[in-house]
Amino acid sequence: MATLCNPTLSIDLFTNSEPNVSVTVDVRLTSFETFLIENEVGFQLRAKLVRDDGGFNGGDNNLFLFPTQNITSTGTYTFQSTVSYSTLNEDSGLFNSSDEIFANFSLTSTEQIFPLNVSISSPTIEVRAVSFPKYLEKTRVLAIKN
Repeated sequence: MATLCNPTLSIDLFTNSEPNVSVTVDVRLTSFETFLIENEVGFQLRAKLVRDDGGFNGGDNNLFLFPTQNITSTGTYTFQSTVSYSTLNEDSGLFNSSDEIFANFSLTSTEQIFPLNVSISSPTIEVRAVSFPKYLEKTRVLAIKN
């Protein structure tokens, strides 16, 4: 069976005016799954950013969905996008000064004749809001790897 391994989440806060998010995962296929791909059975890889909040804040929530990628072979697959600060700074309130975010990946078959649904999540990153003077006009976030 196909496996997903080495999931990563990286948030670059300093290159552009909005954060650049990159998530990566290794996809390992069996020879049978490679045969299926060569014979036009599709496999799709999905990635999303997820808020990891329990307790008073409710359960995990999807924050951002990356475009789906078609899998053509074993290898490392990367998703990249610019994400707004407000997406990463999703929590608010008296008891919430930080957000815990992880990437979740799922690999599925597009054909019912070969059902496949494998998933894995990256380690969680803590994102804290940092306020700057009003003339900078926006809140920045600081990512802290757990």
